[in-house]
Amino acid sequence: MNNLPFQVTVALAAVMTASIASANAQTLVNQPDIDPRSNLTENLTAQARTVEQLLQQVSELQGIGKYREAIAALDQIVKLKPDSFLAWYWRGMAFSRLDQYESAVTSYDEAIKIKSNYLLAWYEKGNALYKLKRYDAAIASWKQVLSLQAVSDYEQQLVKTVVPKQIAQVLTHNLQRYDEAITFYDQLLKVDSRNAEVWSDRATALYQLRRYQEAITSCDRAIEIDARHALAWKQRGLALYRLERYQDAIASLEKSASFNADDIEVTALVAALKTDRESSTESSAELRTSQQRLVALQGDIRTAEEKLVTLRTESQTVSVQLETSRTEIRQSQQRLVALREEIKTVQADLESFKKERQTLEARLVSVRGEIETSEKRLEASQTQVRQSEQRLVAIREDIKKAQVEVEALKTERQSLEARLDAVRGEIKTSQERLEASRTEIRQSEQRVVAIREDIKKREVEIASLNKERQSLEQRLVSVRTEIETSQERLETSQTQVRQSEQRLVVVREDIKKAQVEVEALKTERQSLEARLSAMRGEIETSQERLATSRKEQQTLQQRLSSLQAEIRTSEQNVTASQTQLRQLEARKETEAEELQAIQVQYCGLQEDLSEMEVAIRQLRGVRQGSETVQRCSLSRDD
Repeated sequence: MNNLPFQVTVALAAVMTASIASANAQTLVNQPDIDPRSNLTENLTAQARTVEQLLQQVSELQGIGKYREAIAALDQIVKLKPDSFLAWYWRGMAFSRLDQYESAVTSYDEAIKIKSNYLLAWYEKGNALYKLKRYDAAIASWKQVLSLQAVSDYEQQLVKTVVPKQIAQVLTHNLQRYDEAITFYDQLLKVDSRNAEVWSDRATALYQLRRYQEAITSCDRAIEIDARHALAWKQRGLALYRLERYQDAIASLEKSASFNADDIEVTALVAALKTDRESSTESSAELRTSQQRLVALQGDIRTAEEKLVTLRTESQTVSVQLETSRTEIRQSQQRLVALREEIKTVQADLESFKKERQTLEARLVSVRGEIETSEKRLEASQTQVRQSEQRLVAIREDIKKAQVEVEALKTERQSLEARLDAVRGEIKTSQERLEASRTEIRQSEQRVVAIREDIKKREVEIASLNKERQSLEQRLVSVRTEIETSQERLETSQTQVRQSEQRLVVVREDIKKAQVEVEALKTERQSLEARLSAMRGEIETSQERLATSRKEQQTLQQRLSSLQAEIRTSEQNVTASQTQLRQLEARKETEAEELQAIQVQYCGLQEDLSEMEVAIRQLRGVRQGSETVQRCSLSRDD
């Protein structure tokens, strides 16, 4: 029960202690059991219930996006229980949702102080540091994640793919430490050598190190896996251009353009390369016409650029919304991990209940043995009483006989008195016999008194045994009732746990699908941004080289070529701007649809989590303010 909240553990221990104490009190009727720690146990139990209620409240507030109220509740929890690492972790998550990353880092640090091997806290701390643009610190936290033992499927996915990929991308795009980035790309390829995206990203890092031939090799590997990988073809064309293999570069760039016709940079670069290889034979009249067309195209370009800025702003807004939805999905995944840990705890509690049941059964067998022993002792006492009664009857018969003899002696004495003088010797003998008889009578009377006292003692003992028997019968009825109640609770808990496991399997599948989609979108966006920057640099370099080569020609040809190039570039920019406008509009619609889909998935996850929380509360037997499932207007059922 490593992940069970401390307060719940204390409450369960208190309940079990009270149950055992009650059973002992019934067993030992004449031995009262006074526990000096009862007040402490009651205080801890009350505290555990308070913290449990606050945790439930935090879960509900986070589910509906009320992060400030959740932070207030978490502050109360850490005051009651400062060593609750889960409360500190949830506090950091709430601050992250509010973009208060400094406070989030502080809370993650507190969670790590309490539990240094808490993998999720290290991971989220790295994410917060990345948002603060503290890239080295973020990488240090992520590397700590890689050094820890992953338990759940989600944690294993973080260690194997997600965290190494994040480190490699930060090293490539933010810190320009390309050698280290290549190390992590190689690590990812050991896990999955058929990942075309990783091969393409590795080629980008090699290109920045001017290791163009190795970059071409990585691009070739990506193309082997996915022959329609436009970015790999594009990166390959740039590397070939750097090696001055212009014809091969044009062929690769045309391949890229054929797979992604909306890539403006590739289209412009191919046109520039082809223009550089053509000679100019245009006349001065065409030059003036071209200048007029250039002026008109510049106006169109400015208009297109304004529209492009507007669409980019809208695209950024949609991107922010997507990032928010992805963050909420990640939070739901983490809450699901916490729920899995609580389910494990409930299973452990069920095992303890089984052990307690076995103990009660053993105690029942012992009680039955004691009852049988008591019955045997009672039967023996009754036998002794019957024997004493028989002895009393025999004594009474002896007394009657003695009385008859006394009467006979008296008669004989009267006869002997007449013959006193003649038979004095016989009188003396008769007197001696009479004295002996009297002595025997006194002894008999003493024995009768002793037997009566023994009979009274036996009667008291029999009454005590009857009371003890009645007490044992009452205890036996109570123990049987407790066993039946425990069996019913155990069967109910097992049924609820099986239902929770089935629903958990469905939730895991949905979460895995959402994770794959979110990671793919995030990777594609970062790759596009990085490659866009690289392509812009390449275009600038290509234009400089074109200008240099044109200066070597004649002055008039240079001017004509320059004007024609500007006209063509302007036309291409207009066409490209229009294409980009259409592309951004289409992308905006696509991202809006993706955002809607992610929101639906997130609502579905919220409902599943709410259902699981209600089931767990029912398993624990704790009633909260609300036993209903939180529904969402965008859920999958709608």
